[in-house]
Amino acid sequence: MSFNLNDGGFDGSVSIFNNGIAGKVNNVKIAVNKKTAVDPDNAPDYKVVFSDAIGDVNVGFYYPVANPLFDEKRNKDLEGWTISRILSIAKSVLPKDFVFENKDTAKEVVDYLFSLIRQNSEGKTVNVFVTYGTTQKASKYLGLRYFDFVESSDTTVSRLAKKPADLMERIEADAPATDSTSAPATDW
Repeated sequence: MSFNLNDGGFDGSVSIFNNGIAGKVNNVKIAVNKKTAVDPDNAPDYKVVFSDAIGDVNVGFYYPVANPLFDEKRNKDLEGWTISRILSIAKSVLPKDFVFENKDTAKEVVDYLFSLIRQNSEGKTVNVFVTYGTTQKASKYLGLRYFDFVESSDTTVSRLAKKPADLMERIEADAPATDSTSAPATDW
């Protein structure tokens, strides 16, 4: 391995997807990475990377696995949400009239959909919607919205618009309080 100290990669500059601006981002490249043997055990089974001219934003997907602490309905809901999100990505790169095959297990569905995405995404772009989380779960990082987050770049009537719970500005931590009654700092 060699390090190129002349290419600007170590000068402290950071590439941030869409310049850190939340909202709809048009004509974004898409790539799918499947977990390999060298990835950590807790790495997602699949990672979808969305790239603009400046940076990347990604989302990881794990095979749906039943949680023994949840009832059957909750497990089915979580399984359905995962598949629904992956299906949204697949529909953004596939022809509108594409007919999906039936599969027997959630794992087969996930593998099938990601195979389709990988085979059909090269040279195509999509539109995505990114936020700083929601009013219920804020994030200091720009990320994809959970639902209604991706569509084909040739969509004529977009559903990628701000929703009431979307945080469109990065939240900043409050400055430390300056309390005159607190003990003075000690020099160590």
